[in-house]
Amino acid sequence: MAQSRWHRGLGLGAGLIFGGALIMSPSAEPDSAVLADSAPSPSTTPDPTQLPSIEFPVPTVSEAPASSSPSATLAASGADASPLPSATPTPAPPLPVAGAAAGSPIQELFAGGEPATLDQALRDIANPNSPLVLVNKQRPLVPSNYAPHDLVTPQVPSGSEEPVSLRAEAAAATERLFAAAAAQGVAVTIKSSYRSYDVQTSLYNGYVAAKGQSAADSTSARPGFSEHQTGLALDIGDANAGTACDFDSCFAETAAAQWVAAHGAEFGFIVRYVPGVESITGYLAEPWHLRYVGLAVAQDMQKMGTISFEDYLKLPGAPDYK
Repeated sequence: MAQSRWHRGLGLGAGLIFGGALIMSPSAEPDSAVLADSAPSPSTTPDPTQLPSIEFPVPTVSEAPASSSPSATLAASGADASPLPSATPTPAPPLPVAGAAAGSPIQELFAGGEPATLDQALRDIANPNSPLVLVNKQRPLVPSNYAPHDLVTPQVPSGSEEPVSLRAEAAAATERLFAAAAAQGVAVTIKSSYRSYDVQTSLYNGYVAAKGQSAADSTSARPGFSEHQTGLALDIGDANAGTACDFDSCFAETAAAQWVAAHGAEFGFIVRYVPGVESITGYLAEPWHLRYVGLAVAQDMQKMGTISFEDYLKLPGAPDYK
C-alpha cells in the first residue's frame, strides 16, 4: 500500500503552516510523486486532532463607551483633559450708551443706572430722536432732513417773530427753567428754537452771501448739521437788557446768560458753545445757545466741570467739516 503524503511529510521532517504557506524543515526533500499526485486520497485524510496547535497573540483593544465625551476619552488615555476652547469667541457686552467712547463719563453714568427712564433705543448718540444725540461739523443728522415727531409750543415769553417750537420733553423743561428764572427776577426770552432743514438752508446761505463761507461756518451750521433741527436747542434773550447784545458775545454779561450758566443744568440744559473750546466745537462762543441733554447728563457735566459735550463723550472734536 502506498505511503500517504501526510505520513511521508512527517517522515521527512516537521512542517509548519503560516499564512497558508507550507514551510518545510531543512531535512524535507521534494517528492515528485507527491507533486504529481495533487488529489488527496479519501482514505488518507489526516486526523485534525493530530495537527500541531499554533496560537497567535490577539492585541487587546480598549473601547470607550459610546457616550464618552472627548474630555473623558482624553482623561482615560492620560492626556490633558482640559476643556477644548470654544470655536466662537464670546462677544463683549454692549456699552450702556452706543457711540460714546468706552470709559467716558456718560458710560459710567448710565452703567450706574442713570437715567433709568431712558429707553435703550435712545441710549445712542447717533439716534436723532435721543436727547443724547451728538450733532457737530463731523456728525450730521441722519437723515439730513430729519424732523422731530413731537414738536410743541412751550408757554414762555418770546423775544422774536420766529415761530417757537421744541420737542415735548425739552419744551416742558424750558417752561420750568423760564419760570424759575422769572421767580428770581431774571426775564429770559426765547429768540430761536426748532428750525427745519429748509429754514436752516435759507439762513446759512444768507450768512454765506453776507460774509463769506469761512465766516459763516464759524457762527452758523450748515443744513443737516444744526442742533436747532433736533428740536432740543434754543437761543435765549434778556428782556431787561434790550436787544443790543442779542446773538453777540456781550450777551454773556446779561443776567439771563449768567443765570442759565449757573442753573441750566438743574433743568437738563447745557450752554453748548462756551469760550475756550472753539477748537472742539468749531463755533465761536454762544452764551445764548442752550441745548437740552436731560437732567442726569447736564448735572453730571456740571459736577465734573466738563464744558464740552464732545469731551464728556470722550470723542474727537469737530473744528471743521470733513
